[in-house]
Amino acid sequence: MKSARTVISENFFRRFKPIFAPHLDALGIDLSLLDRADIEIPGDQYLALWEAAGTRDPAIGLTLGSQTEADDIGALGHALHCAPSVEKALMTLHTYIVVFAQESSIDYCCESRQLRITYQVTDTTVVNRRQDAEFAIAAILRQLQLITANPLRPLRVDFEHPRPADVSVHKQLFMCPVFFGQPTNRITFSIDVLKLPVAQGNERLFQALEPYLQREREQRSISDELLPQVTRMIALGMASGVPSLDEVSARMGLSRRTLQRRLKEQAIEFSVLVEEVRRDLALGYLNHSDYSMTQISLLLGYAESGSFTRAFRRWTGQSPQQFRQAGRGPGTVC
Repeated sequence: MKSARTVISENFFRRFKPIFAPHLDALGIDLSLLDRADIEIPGDQYLALWEAAGTRDPAIGLTLGSQTEADDIGALGHALHCAPSVEKALMTLHTYIVVFAQESSIDYCCESRQLRITYQVTDTTVVNRRQDAEFAIAAILRQLQLITANPLRPLRVDFEHPRPADVSVHKQLFMCPVFFGQPTNRITFSIDVLKLPVAQGNERLFQALEPYLQREREQRSISDELLPQVTRMIALGMASGVPSLDEVSARMGLSRRTLQRRLKEQAIEFSVLVEEVRRDLALGYLNHSDYSMTQISLLLGYAESGSFTRAFRRWTGQSPQQFRQAGRGPGTVC
C-alpha cells in the first residue's frame, strides 16, 4: 500500500546531491530529483531515502538539518525568514509545512514558560524514520537561529526512536539534555524566544508570499482523501485491538453509513484495508525494531502470537522469524 502523500524536492536535494545520489536507484527514485525543484517524491520513498543515507552516516539527519538554509525548502523557507515575528514564523511553519511535505506535521505550544515545538510523520505505518525526525528537529533549531540571528540553545530535545549507540553529535549540536524513546519528537525552548526580533522581518514581502503558500496548500491538501484518513485511524487504534468500522467512523466524525458509502464509492473494502495496515505494520516492526513476536502480535491486535504467525505466512509465505532473519521480504517497507 503506497502513500498518496509527497515531498517536494525544492533546492534541498540539489544542494546535497552527493549524499543522496548513491541510493536513488535501489529505491526506484527518479534521478531528476537531484536537478529539479518541482519533483514530488512519495512520502514512503522520502523516508526510506533518509534511512538509506543513514547507513553510511548515522548522524546524517542531524548534520544536514544543522546546515539548512531558507532556500532549501523554497517559498516556505523564505516566508519564515521574512515573517514579522517568531510566533508568526512558527504559525507559518505549522500551517504550510504541507506545501513542502505532506507526510509531516509541526505544532507548537506555550506552557510553563516554555515553548515546545513538536514534529511528527503522519503516516503511522512507517516505523523506521529516525533520520527524518533528527533532520526535522535540527532544521527547526537551525532556522530559528537564522531567523533571530541568535545562537539559541534549547532546554530539552525529545525523539521517538530508541537511543542510538553514538549520541556524540546530538550532544554537540543541541548542548542540552536529549531523551529517546519518547512519545513524540520535540524541541523545547524558553518562552522568551518568542520575544526575539526577526533579523530580516519584512511584513510586505511576507504578505506577498502568503497567498502563494495558501494556494499551494489547497492544491496539496489531503484532508478530503479518504484512504489516508481511514488508514491512519486503523493504525492508531490497532494496539488496542482491531478497530471496527463503527470505531473508525466515530473517530472521523462520520456515521457508519456515511463511511460505508464513501468506502464503497472508492471500491475500498474495510476488512481488506485492515489486513493491509496490519501487514505494513508487521513488516516495519520486524525490519526495524527489536520487539518480540509476542509484543508485535499485541501491537497488531492479535490475542496470541500463533494467530499473527499464521496471518504472516498467508501474507508472505514465511514465518515472522524467517522474515526477520532474512532481513528482507516481498513488499518490505524500508
